[in-house]
Amino acid sequence: MMKEKLRKLTDTKPKELALTGYLSLPLRVGERALIIQGGQHSLLTSPVREILEVSQYGIVFQTCNTIYRLSYTPVPNANEVMCA
Repeated sequence: MMKEKLRKLTDTKPKELALTGYLSLPLRVGERALIIQGGQHSLLTSPVREILEVSQYGIVFQTCNTIYRLSYTPVPNANEVMCA
């Protein structure tokens, strides 16, 4: 069997993912983020490495291999009554 050289990919740029939703839990370095999209779909990330940007409109953070750009959607107010 021929020996193959394995190359470690340390210089790879993390992929970027733009999402619209909201965080289910507070974002903390070292912990996973839980993103809720459309009220039904959820996404659990790998542990957060760094929080890059925070604003009233969204947040940008990096996990092991992805940079997430999360634009916030309004969370329904629990005090409001929805009518059909």
